[in-house]
Amino acid sequence: MKSLFFNAENSLRNGWKILGYFFMTALFVVGLIFIRRMLPDTVRPFVPEVVLAFLGAFVPTWVCSRLERTSLAAQGFAISKASGRDFGLGLVGGAGLVGLTALGVWLLDGFHLVRTPDGAASNLLKGAGTMLAVALFEETLFHGYAFQRAIRGMGPLWSQLVFATIFALAHPFDPAMDGSVRVLAMLNIFLAGWMLGYCYLRTGRLALPIGVHMGWNWAQGSLGFGVSGNASKGWWTPVLHGKPTWLTGGDFGLEGSAISVLILALVVVGLARWKGERTHQELPTRATA
Repeated sequence: MKSLFFNAENSLRNGWKILGYFFMTALFVVGLIFIRRMLPDTVRPFVPEVVLAFLGAFVPTWVCSRLERTSLAAQGFAISKASGRDFGLGLVGGAGLVGLTALGVWLLDGFHLVRTPDGAASNLLKGAGTMLAVALFEETLFHGYAFQRAIRGMGPLWSQLVFATIFALAHPFDPAMDGSVRVLAMLNIFLAGWMLGYCYLRTGRLALPIGVHMGWNWAQGSLGFGVSGNASKGWWTPVLHGKPTWLTGGDFGLEGSAISVLILALVVVGLARWKGERTHQELPTRATA
């Protein structure tokens, strides 16, 4: 029984740590959202669900780090000049990747943009806050404690494959979506998950993947495209020209476009060749079973 739960160093196996973390996160997220729904209608808008979801993933990270007698910085939550730089570069980089995708679709006569008449500035600010909370939640969940323990147990390659797959499957897809768009959307989100995993692996901090994730989503929403199938209202509104949905992504957004697949694939290859800072490699990437 000991070998099932503990390794040769008498430490709980990484697989059980990951399961425990996800179990705690599910309890916290569901519990916090349940409490929010019990609040008065006048209070509820000031407590966004996505912020509670982030807290629901962050608190178990703190609990697990305390149990292991490590710090939040060791889980990628370092607060430093380097983290600020990573976040800023990620924000610009994520927005730039969306810009390149939009440019490619536009050059192929996929759409044109028209200015949103009213409320654009407030929509942008609200979208920034929402997308930051989304990025914090999803990066904590998919590339924080659980991902890092998977690296210790399975190594980077298998961890990337498993968590990028989970990342893609965790995004909802409309059953009415065209089959080709569904395939492209799932492939895009899988590649995005792989890219964001590399962003952590190459820096040892979560600031870069959080910045890239926020910049990607915020830029899509600001241009008026759907964000993973969720409608948005930004500074502009895209008017599609009736081109195939595999090119434009249709209502799903640019994440359903073949252009995005090409760009993300090139970025993943580039990150695979970049050696990064390697600070995270102070931790074992392959623990004894």
